[in-house]
This record gives sequence, structure tokens and C-alpha cells, in this order.
Amino acid sequence: MALQVKHKITPNNSTRSTVLTETTGVYSSTNPTGYGATQIPTGFREIVDILNSNLQVLSVNGTVTFNGGSTPTVIDSVYSTSYNNTVAQAIAAGTSQIVDLGTLIPNEYIDGIYKSYYYNWFTGQGTVSTGTGSTLIVSDPTEFAIGNYIVIMLVNIPYSYEIIGVDPNSYTITVNGTVPVELTAAESYKVGYTSISYFANTYAINKCLHDRVAKLAISSCTCDNKCTEKLYEAVMLYMSIQPNMDLGKYQKAQDIIEYLTNYCNDGCCNC
Repeated sequence: MALQVKHKITPNNSTRSTVLTETTGVYSSTNPTGYGATQIPTGFREIVDILNSNLQVLSVNGTVTFNGGSTPTVIDSVYSTSYNNTVAQAIAAGTSQIVDLGTLIPNEYIDGIYKSYYYNWFTGQGTVSTGTGSTLIVSDPTEFAIGNYIVIMLVNIPYSYEIIGVDPNSYTITVNGTVPVELTAAESYKVGYTSISYFANTYAINKCLHDRVAKLAISSCTCDNKCTEKLYEAVMLYMSIQPNMDLGKYQKAQDIIEYLTNYCNDGCCNC
């Protein structure tokens, strides 16, 4: 096994803030994908080797693409931030970070399913030079066997790519984009490892359902049975969001949230 960065974002529906936690851990016999000196390249994949890290939060179908630009192309971004080596290493060691998405202006953090990318960067330990088209010639292809991204510095300009193939026999890697023809083996680079996770924000729906259940319990409202039955259905659908998330059915969970948002906006009998 090799290093595999893992993270999760836990929303707090009472404050609309979220908590970023890295769950990669340290290498052991029971955690073979954790940070450790024995990971490839040997001696350079420990927590203290992390250069920096980035967090991107997007809508459920958002994407982050590294295809040769100085920065990645991000579609449907909601929030992004970066952490220096000190903070990134602390996160990797288990220190959680509060990410307050509830303060976004304009208010983009509405109820819905969100996709998050978290990636750590390490200094490249070999050399890279121009191959043909989308190919880079590298001194140690094993360094890229698990890495997801490479950022190459050329005259102080970064070129960022997704690694889409590694050929250890020809000492080459294939990237998503065309590499600069001027690239020489003297240029520096860094390798990124990414983690993708999803989370559900249901702040407004949660508040709506609590209010409606409370009114049913304490008021003398004479709503007909249809309204009461619809509320029961809404509560059951709300309870199904997390099971769908656990099963990786993110679009279904998003559809449920949209349905419940419409339900909460219809003011059924004001109960």
C-alpha cells in the first residue's frame, strides 16, 4: 500500500459552520496508507514533509481540474482556502479546523450536498523534463505512482497538471495537458495527493421540521390529516439523507434536500 490522503467535513446544523478533519493517520500495520518514512519515495512522505495544503468546497457536481494552468480550473466553487506548512502538518497530525461557511457573502451555503477536495503537497525529489505533448520524463516514476497532481515551476510560473498515467519502464508520466517545451531537468516541482469527500448541509430544513413538529405538539391548529401526513413523510425523508450519503447516493440525497426545501417553503397550513 502507499500514502492515501483522507479527510472529512462535518457540518454543524445549529451554527452553519463545518469542521475539517484529516483522517489519513500515521503508517502502521493496521494503517498501511498513512504518513510514514517507508512510503514512496522513502523518507519523504512523513507529516513533517508536507509543504502546504488546499481545501476546495464545491456544489455536489462541481469539479477541480489541473490541466496546465497556473491554478486549477474550478467549476461550481463555494469556498476555497489554503494552509501553510505549519497548519497543514497540524491538520495531518489530527488538529481539526473550523471552516465557517455560514458567513459566505453572498449566501452561497444553502441546504444541499457539497463536494470537498483536500490536497497536500510535497517537494519533488527527482527531476522532470519535457517529453512529447502530454508526457514528462522523470528520474523516478515511482514517486508519481500514487500522487494525483504535479505543479512544475518554469521561470517562476507554475504549471499544474493531473497525473493520469505512469510508465516505469520508459521513466515517463502522462499528464492532463500539454507540457511546456522549454522544460528542463533543472526545474523544481511538487507532487499533490488529493482526497474527495461529500457532506450534507440541512440547516434550514432541520429548523423547519423542528418548528413544524413543535407546533403540531403544542398548538390547537386544525390542519387536516393531509398536512400531518405530509409532515410525517418529510421527517422520514429527512432521516433518509444520511443513509443515502453513506451509500454514495449523493444525487439522490440532493434531490431529497431540494424536495424538502420546497416543502418547507410551501407553508402547509402554517403548522
